[in-house]
Amino acid sequence: MTYPKLVQGDKGKDVSALQTLLNKVGAMLRVDGDYGPGTTAAIRYAQDVARQQVTGIADATLWDFLQKQPQPFAPLDTNGVAFIALEETGGLAYYQRVTRFPHYPGGESGITLGVGYDLRFHSVDEFYNDWSDYLAKTTLQELSNDIGKQGSPQRAEALKNQGIEVPFYAAWQVFVRKTLPGFYKKTLVAYPSLGALPGLCASVLVSLVYNRGPALSGKNREEMANIRRILDQAEQARQQGKSATELNQLLLPVADELLEMKKYWPVTSGVVKRRQLEANLWRESLV
Repeated sequence: MTYPKLVQGDKGKDVSALQTLLNKVGAMLRVDGDYGPGTTAAIRYAQDVARQQVTGIADATLWDFLQKQPQPFAPLDTNGVAFIALEETGGLAYYQRVTRFPHYPGGESGITLGVGYDLRFHSVDEFYNDWSDYLAKTTLQELSNDIGKQGSPQRAEALKNQGIEVPFYAAWQVFVRKTLPGFYKKTLVAYPSLGALPGLCASVLVSLVYNRGPALSGKNREEMANIRRILDQAEQARQQGKSATELNQLLLPVADELLEMKKYWPVTSGVVKRRQLEANLWRESLV
């Protein structure tokens, strides 16, 4: 098979296809068809993963490697998986600067690793099962002290000063093999028609649950419950044989519920931006 050789500055459908393939191995790119510095960095990362010469240029060897890679998590679109990981880490460049170290996101969170792996909400057994193939024994022992506990900036800084860090490829493996499947199951409990949703919509809901949890009742949960009612109505219509166009119209109001949630956080919060991006992605998936 002949593959196009692409370099920084190229644009178009071939670049979009390449970006999607790069997302299979954890590039966390927004697919925009623009081969800019972010795509170059992603290519360099993928070439390193593939143990190829690191050039930042998409040649036939890289294309062939990427084509052979499996989807990161089959129930979700590859670019949807990338979206969730990007929102949890800030992207490859930010990961290398900041989130490769154990960090404290703030609020009720615990010390967090990799792609949003919060030690406060895992047991010791889960932690060792998920990470023992990727982290040194001494690192596991030290981080196990944070299981079930609320984090703090001081504790995060202390761990960083000890030289504890998580290589991104290890974080990606734990994310797609352990963490994401768990959150998919939680999302499926909250929204049983998850698997019948079109396009990237399922990824939007997993992103929401990844960030907020699956509860549909309690304080500030009205919109979460409203989404369930919208989905249930759409699923009933689907079983009645309604057309895709009709179903999409029934599903569109989910975006409004996502936007309504923005009121729970300060305007400058990253969560507000995340709800906006989720709403945008939801609408784009239904057009």
